[in-house]
Amino acid sequence: MKNILLITVDEMRGDCAGFMGNPDVKTPHLDALARQGTVFENHFAPFPKCVPSRCSMHTGRYPHTDGLRSVMMDNHIRQDQPTLASFLRSQGYETAILGLNHIWHEDDFYGHGEAYRKPGGGVVDYTSFTDGPLVDIALTERKYPAGTARKSDAVSALSHLGFNGLTQGRITDFSDENRADQAKLYLREIRSNEKPFFLQLNLSKPHPSYQIHEPYYSQYHPDSITPFPGDLPSQAPLPLQAQREWRTGLNLPKQTTAEIQAVYYGMISFVDDLVGGVLAELDEQGLREDTLIIFCSDHGDYAGQYGLVEKWDASLQDCLLHVPFILSGPDIPSGERTNSFSEMVDIPATVLDYLNLQKPEEWVWHGQSLLPATRGESTKQAVFASGGHEEAMRSRFNAPVWKEKNGQWVLANEGKQLVYQKCPDAMARCKMVRTQQWKLVIRETGGNELYDLKSDPYEMNNEYGNPSYDSITSQLMLMLIEWGLRTDQDRPYLASFGA
Repeated sequence: MKNILLITVDEMRGDCAGFMGNPDVKTPHLDALARQGTVFENHFAPFPKCVPSRCSMHTGRYPHTDGLRSVMMDNHIRQDQPTLASFLRSQGYETAILGLNHIWHEDDFYGHGEAYRKPGGGVVDYTSFTDGPLVDIALTERKYPAGTARKSDAVSALSHLGFNGLTQGRITDFSDENRADQAKLYLREIRSNEKPFFLQLNLSKPHPSYQIHEPYYSQYHPDSITPFPGDLPSQAPLPLQAQREWRTGLNLPKQTTAEIQAVYYGMISFVDDLVGGVLAELDEQGLREDTLIIFCSDHGDYAGQYGLVEKWDASLQDCLLHVPFILSGPDIPSGERTNSFSEMVDIPATVLDYLNLQKPEEWVWHGQSLLPATRGESTKQAVFASGGHEEAMRSRFNAPVWKEKNGQWVLANEGKQLVYQKCPDAMARCKMVRTQQWKLVIRETGGNELYDLKSDPYEMNNEYGNPSYDSITSQLMLMLIEWGLRTDQDRPYLASFGA
């Protein structure tokens, strides 16, 4: 049986890598991996937030089917939910998930009672905090070199947005370096030689806060990169308007968003080096020829586009949903690219197809194998996503808008809570259908969106309501309704059914 290495980064846009055609971002290790495998140019997340999207990677199901729409611990996968990791473990795989969990309830993930944080005590065999040498690495101190941070009015305008820019000095944290070192240690010393392994490495960058150490900080300068559009689209949907008004500001200077973008690129190059180190260890252990490697991100990031930062639960722009995706390994074509659509829900079906394993009947998923796409066969005509929260959940908003930090009162979550308080409907439910040319977003509270992506790839011109596109809108609306019908709630699982 082949090994599986799933490397997941957090909040990396699909258009921010060298192998995805961005000449400004340096990603030599990922570019090499892309040359050694197949690049899926149109891979999409099903929800613009970490937990729902990561759950889909393991369940093969769209988040709305199981009510997954938050990062709170009570909104993670149920213990009895079939997942990729649990299924492979039942098939004789040793399983390890290093880095953030973001999928299972903490007790299920780490184990209970005497089994707590012991090998095999939780839903996987090893986590970053399993007793032994993994724990010794988890919070290893890192010392970052001194440097000179850029100073300007543009940088000062970012102080309330989770922007720290240059990281210097000693830091003891659950850092990405530590997670990558844990993965290398697992490959080198911990893994069983008697079993194939499933290893998922979860790296946190380029998730905000926007900060990076040298030499990555100085690798990109705001004046030397092509900036994302900083203005709001025409007929901008409420979530974008509300974030500009209550979070980043209506008059944010373009130089400010370019500063965000430069640091974001530095974070990506840092992640690229970490991935390169893990792949080098894989080679050192002679495992490359027996391992399927999957690289992806859980979702994207505004990174200054539209004058915004991070992401938003009810925004379904490509910058938040389109993410990088590479398959590389034995029997995967090398140096190939496909523009066929792919989604997070396709990962379990792809892995099981690759391993010639049959899923249990009660594991109902929405994905399909991507292996035909690696052979040039188109598999999907559209991708779908959902976002936002129901009206009753929006009305229960009770999070503090301000918090104390270093003796001063600052906006909580860098202003996200303020946006939510001032404009609850900016979190209203929404659903999306996207084809190669068109995107339709339907919102519970109005402000729908329609974009011609061939002429408007950054989604700057909202054409919803334009009579010239009534036929297109109707076709997309039907696709969206049919998708909703196919993926409606299906639990509890009914083993038998009759009239």
